[in-house]
Amino acid sequence: MESLPVPSVQAMVAATGGADVPSRYLRPEAAADAVAVAGEDQIPIIDYQRLLLDHGEESARLHRVCQDWGFFQLINHSVPDDVVEGMKANIQQFFQFPAEVKKQFTQERGQLEGYGQLFVVSEDQKLDWADMLYLYTQPPEDRNLRFWPDQPANFKSTLDKYSAAVKDIADTLLATMAQSLGLEPKVISDTCVGGIQSVRMNYYPPCAQANKVVGFSPHSDSDLLTLVLQVNHVQGLQIKRNGSWFPVKPLEGAFVVNVGDILEIFTNGRYRSIEHRAVINPNEERLSVAAFHSPHIHAMIGPLKEIVVHEDEAYKRVDHEDFMKLFFSAKLEGKSFLDRMKLKSS
Repeated sequence: MESLPVPSVQAMVAATGGADVPSRYLRPEAAADAVAVAGEDQIPIIDYQRLLLDHGEESARLHRVCQDWGFFQLINHSVPDDVVEGMKANIQQFFQFPAEVKKQFTQERGQLEGYGQLFVVSEDQKLDWADMLYLYTQPPEDRNLRFWPDQPANFKSTLDKYSAAVKDIADTLLATMAQSLGLEPKVISDTCVGGIQSVRMNYYPPCAQANKVVGFSPHSDSDLLTLVLQVNHVQGLQIKRNGSWFPVKPLEGAFVVNVGDILEIFTNGRYRSIEHRAVINPNEERLSVAAFHSPHIHAMIGPLKEIVVHEDEAYKRVDHEDFMKLFFSAKLEGKSFLDRMKLKSS
């Protein structure tokens, strides 16, 4: 991994929500784009138990959603309530700790893991109004426990259970998607045997000038599938749809799931990764946790040969390690990274 600049402590730790916003966080473009009005259609809902019971109707619905939306809410999933609630409690407690406690887990130069911010590639770059804790969670042998907090006391054991349970869901969803695409169920999920799961825990403090900052810059995820858990009641996730930002209203106990760039590439564009962002509440903090699921590090990223038997490939081929280096070495700018993966003729 190329050496990446590490933000200063002032830049790395989000401000406290005062009236004055440091210039490095001011984003005049934040309020420029149209936002869909409240009351419009919600993102689709998929019932996990119906998928497990092999309801063809639910599988077909999932297929259409991945083509048309790239985002859905997953209800009736298999992660135990106590694991979900324990994860929420641990994240809330961690971000409430004093700065000197959290800074024990600060990212090191050239590393992605730890407490701070991602995609900071220059010292004068505008920053997101957020703090995060980013960890590699699967496979277990790839964990760097130096960045896993020892407070709260059960943080490590809870994250271990949560990450395993969420990966099982991702594998099942990928197998169902493969079948809907006319492929063998394991064609996609087999690339996740020994695959990479990372978890990003997000803290978005309130900001009196919320319309002048961005919680998370517009982007599409680099992975196969992302599962997001809303930690508290404050909303903030928005997806780009029909030229406007579409607010997502998370259902209690559901995961918000989205297609990533690698899945779009694997399916040669049949399934679409969607640009999304996080906005800030002027009065209340927001917390969420995103689990990213990617193939193993030696996988080749490109259209699946079973998909492009009778059509031209629309995307380049690159090994996964180089793919990830390219993704994390650039700042987030919508779907610009995926656009660079497209072949000129596509």
